[in-house]
Amino acid sequence: MEAIDTGNLRGSGRRREDAAFLAALDQAPLPMWLSDPDYEGTYFNSAWLEFRGRTLDEEIGGGWITGIHPDDLPGLDSYSSALSDGRPFQIEYRLRRHDGVWRWFLDTGKPRLSECGRLVGFIGSCVDITDRHETEAALRCTQARLQLAQEGAALGIYDWDMVEDRITWSPEMFRLYALSPDLGAQGKPDGLIAAWLGRLHPEDRERCALDLQGCLDPNGASQLNMSFRVDHPETGLRWIEGRGRILRDARGRPLRLTGVNFDVTEQREAEVARERAAMMLGMSIEVAAVGTWELDPVSREVVASPRTRALFDMAPDDAPAPMSDYFDRVHPEDREALRAGVLGALKAGGEMARVYRVSGPGNGGETRWVSTRGRLVRLADGSARMIGAMTDITAAKRHEVEREAELARRQMLLTELNHRMKNNLHLILSMLRLEANRSGQPGSFAAATKRIEAVADLHAQLGFAEGTGRLRFDAYLGDLAEKLRRSALAQTDIRLACEVVPVEIDLDRAVPLGLVVNELVTNAIKHAFPQGAGQITLRLMHGPEGEVRVIIADDGVGPIQGAQPRPDRDSGLGSGLVAGLCAQIGARIESRSLPGMHHEITLAPL
Repeated sequence: MEAIDTGNLRGSGRRREDAAFLAALDQAPLPMWLSDPDYEGTYFNSAWLEFRGRTLDEEIGGGWITGIHPDDLPGLDSYSSALSDGRPFQIEYRLRRHDGVWRWFLDTGKPRLSECGRLVGFIGSCVDITDRHETEAALRCTQARLQLAQEGAALGIYDWDMVEDRITWSPEMFRLYALSPDLGAQGKPDGLIAAWLGRLHPEDRERCALDLQGCLDPNGASQLNMSFRVDHPETGLRWIEGRGRILRDARGRPLRLTGVNFDVTEQREAEVARERAAMMLGMSIEVAAVGTWELDPVSREVVASPRTRALFDMAPDDAPAPMSDYFDRVHPEDREALRAGVLGALKAGGEMARVYRVSGPGNGGETRWVSTRGRLVRLADGSARMIGAMTDITAAKRHEVEREAELARRQMLLTELNHRMKNNLHLILSMLRLEANRSGQPGSFAAATKRIEAVADLHAQLGFAEGTGRLRFDAYLGDLAEKLRRSALAQTDIRLACEVVPVEIDLDRAVPLGLVVNELVTNAIKHAFPQGAGQITLRLMHGPEGEVRVIIADDGVGPIQGAQPRPDRDSGLGSGLVAGLCAQIGARIESRSLPGMHHEITLAPL
């Protein structure tokens, strides 16, 4: 066929070809083409035209080039060179199918010569190699991923052909041991194995050499598994795992050893850390006398530690036991609450915490107090468990009961002491009043009796339920105001407003402060309102830095415009008493006329 004479051009513009030859081309299942010596396409068979979805007139000349992928056009240079030289060629390119899909083709062209040996054109055939290209691309991708995986996992691969006496290492093997790839250039095992052994930790070197030698024995194992340390010059001590498989002949002689080495330093360090953490946890549990337990929500079986089982007077083994066996040993008064707590946590997927009593025959009938806490967790396999811990708090409960009893006894004693103090103060008041009546001058004892009454009223506010030795000063001021309204202010038009916030003060400072407030309010009632009308304001509040502030103010005539104070013997005593008591408790008092009087007492926080 290479010697076909093309003759003259046909009327259609194409060169005349032998009709039988062209018919044969059209019967070919592969796309085929013809060209003239000027590189123009002169004919494309039916398979080509069907693939392209174009007519012959559209493809001849340079029309076929429009179907070549743009990225593959530079590769056609070899096609042009072959045409110029009149030599066979092969080229790969992507050709667009009639539906727009690109397919890879291997195009093979050969020159066509006339009978006299003159070049008359080329003939070519195209084979679809898309599947091969995709397979090769997938293989390259797989190889690239394998290389990345080897580098990322520090995975080295080796192959020792004992028949050819040649050993091959992957690049990662050389990196694992910081050895030069030049050592493996000749593929000789002795030098490479000696260099490898030289990198091993001295304590592991002899063992690994024996393991390697043992696998070469005809009666040796078919697997080689080693774990050893490497003194890496850059990264320090590293742990390496080795896995290999040995191929043997019929007589057991080793033919080939192929395997991998990989760095497991991080895993080993994590294992050591886990072992240490588990040891520390176990020691902590033992020292703290904590029992552990695990409940399967499906089977309702409990696996418990020996300490937990001992608390429930059960045999010290780790065999699962029904949850009901444990509930049966819970005190009847606590059983339902514990059951509800456990089942509620299982249903809600949360936590439970309970304090309850247990008893068993082995405890000699003694009741033990137990504190337990549990949490529902999801395991790696998707199942759920309620995991918990418990401690024996019997001793703590006994101490708590004893402490509460002692506190109750002390409270009773303090209450009795306070009661006797109030009785003694009232006894002193009675004696003063009796002495005043006998002397015939009851007014001379009035100031003293009122001050003692103020102290008695303060003791009346003292409570011992909480904060022993402290009293609610706001309650005292409220009672004082109400008492004055019923007594000294009952027949006057003087109003007394009391504005307080909750304030607790220790007794040592409350008594002097109460006497000061009583003195200032009483003094205002006596002297600020000569006309018998006005208002006194009593305020109790906290300052910005936690200090206690007491304000006694009136809208009376004040010290300048008011009446002259009475020349009573205790008038000087009152002002001196206020100053002395404030100094005693470290309080600051500021007094000023508005007109009227304004006293502000500041008591620093304790």
